[in-house]
Amino acid sequence: MIDFTTIDKNLPNGDNMGSLTQMVYFAYWADVDTFPIPPVAPTTLELASVLTGELVMKAGKRLWELYLTDDTGEYKMELVGEIDGHSFVNHLSLFHPGLQKKILGFMRAAKNENLVFVVVDSDGQKYIMGDALRPAVLAGSPDGAGTGKTTAARKGVSMEFTYKTNNLFVYTGTIPLTGASGSGA
Repeated sequence: MIDFTTIDKNLPNGDNMGSLTQMVYFAYWADVDTFPIPPVAPTTLELASVLTGELVMKAGKRLWELYLTDDTGEYKMELVGEIDGHSFVNHLSLFHPGLQKKILGFMRAAKNENLVFVVVDSDGQKYIMGDALRPAVLAGSPDGAGTGKTTAARKGVSMEFTYKTNNLFVYTGTIPLTGASGSGA
């Protein structure tokens, strides 16, 4: 059992900025060698929400950066299911400006693939979308993609990715941005 404790207003230095940083990190789910795991037998509320271990990529693999327009990134944690059957669907939505070949190629590569993301909020707290059992997937383009109708319109691609999970966790490990020399094939 987790020991309950008082949950007071806990905003370090008064900080509680919304949204995400202007970068999320992604890779193919199959390129992950080891995922961090949920805590085993946590005794406090805080310990119950922190993943244990590092996100480790297979040999020669890494996470890649994806830029998003400021104030367009959102990470939502949606409670789903009926009583005695609750879980969560986490949503990452963002807008990438422009229709360059690279982002269109990403959409082609991601559209039916299993992915993993590391998302960083404006306070620097990290979340992983994906685990050993379930990936993140491209769910749609909520605000569309295209040139816009007017010259003042926003040209680019909106994207939403989803990840289904039993519980909500933060990730305190590193973001693997260089090719791993791990044990995976």
